[in-house]
Amino acid sequence: MNPSVELKKMEEYVMENSSFKLYTNGEKAELHFVPNTPEAEGHFPDGMPVEHIMYGDLNDGLIIFNKFITVSNFGQTETKILDDDPIMEWLKYI
Repeated sequence: MNPSVELKKMEEYVMENSSFKLYTNGEKAELHFVPNTPEAEGHFPDGMPVEHIMYGDLNDGLIIFNKFITVSNFGQTETKILDDDPIMEWLKYI
């Protein structure tokens, strides 16, 4: 199963973290965020922010993520999220 998080927990997390925005539409969800930690900012291309967008499906109170897009001044990259994707481990802490 792809990485997932409870919708209610994500909604609470987004309310407490202003750099995150959650959009839902029917059975679809989008999580937008710009990392705002000093560690992340050191990796921004040309010092410009990088937006991350995670796409997922809503199913029984869960957001199940399946696609990750990064948007920067270098352009856009898209990655399918796999069930064992270590980058998504942070979702376990929400």
